[in-house]
Amino acid sequence: MNRIAEEWADRLDVHVYAGGMVNVLEEAYQNVERLSGITFGDAFIHDVLAHGKLTLESVTPAKALVTFRALREHGAIPFAHRLQQALYRDGMDLSLDATYAALANEFDLDAMEFISLMHDDRVADAVQEEFDYVASLGIQAFPTVLYAVGDDAQLLAHGFTSYDDMTIRLQAVMGNIT
Repeated sequence: MNRIAEEWADRLDVHVYAGGMVNVLEEAYQNVERLSGITFGDAFIHDVLAHGKLTLESVTPAKALVTFRALREHGAIPFAHRLQQALYRDGMDLSLDATYAALANEFDLDAMEFISLMHDDRVADAVQEEFDYVASLGIQAFPTVLYAVGDDAQLLAHGFTSYDDMTIRLQAVMGNIT
């Protein structure tokens, strides 16, 4: 989505919503690697999957995403991507404030302000509203990509989709096939 957001910036307004992260099961991560070309990090494979050192949940990273958007108008897609890397590549615990302090610093945000806002009841309410909105769209898997104009939305991707396939789908839905 980083590449889509960058290369289609003049034609699309791309948004990322918190809707819950699907936990990658020990048996599934290799299939994800094969399909996507990404590599899960040793810390995730050995510490998280093999030893169950982390509790995987969606609310705290969703609070971080909502907090990021509250503090910075642009950059939510790279931040969401970094959240995925933090867990799946680096094996970082997404339930710890220290993780978000480090991520805030990476994005030149004040870590104390970031953590404080993450724990604000208004952020928790906003996360629940986003979860409800995503569910109302019928989205039940991560990642899901919709192309929306007004109240009309079309499904473009459900699960991993290559950049080339996404480009073809975007061109088709936007009527730009040449």
